[in-house]
Amino acid sequence: MGLVGMVRYALIILLGAAASSALLASCCEPAHKNSAPYVVNSMFQEVYGRDIDLAHQQGSVPDSAYFPIYTFGIQNTGTDDDVFTLQLRANGGGFDITRRVPAGQVVLFRTPTAVLDSITSNEQFSYVITDTNPNIDEIYKWMSFQTTDSAEIHSLNPTLSIVYGAIDNGPEGCNTPASTTSESIDSLPKR
Repeated sequence: MGLVGMVRYALIILLGAAASSALLASCCEPAHKNSAPYVVNSMFQEVYGRDIDLAHQQGSVPDSAYFPIYTFGIQNTGTDDDVFTLQLRANGGGFDITRRVPAGQVVLFRTPTAVLDSITSNEQFSYVITDTNPNIDEIYKWMSFQTTDSAEIHSLNPTLSIVYGAIDNGPEGCNTPASTTSESIDSLPKR
């Protein structure tokens, strides 16, 4: 192999390396959304609704039961607006509450109520049960009790998680999967 052949060979290797470098540069490095949920414990509230008790019904006459209505204040401590999903699970049931949370702001998340109010009308719910438009008694089937003490959050002891930070730029774009943080109910105020 002469000098010309060696130069050609070196040129081919350089062109191949440059092409590979260009291809790798076109692959994206997914960005991470600068958002982080923080549960503002002082904003936590709990009240109770009353409806038909499907879970503990005895005989042919249904009784009523209390179900919890929890309100959580969740702050986005990051610099990017985001969509947070609060997941609440207890006794094999539960639901997800999804809301947009602007950077630096606190947004209230409230568990489902029989009648939508100023908070729940802005929320998007999804339920562990398969019915897409369930009644309150179906939603709370495994979270309804004969006394309000049993529905108190520290007695019910649900698991709370917040899903956040997903970036979806479509099938051809750079995407970032969501992050999930578990929240402890131990620091929430007791009634």
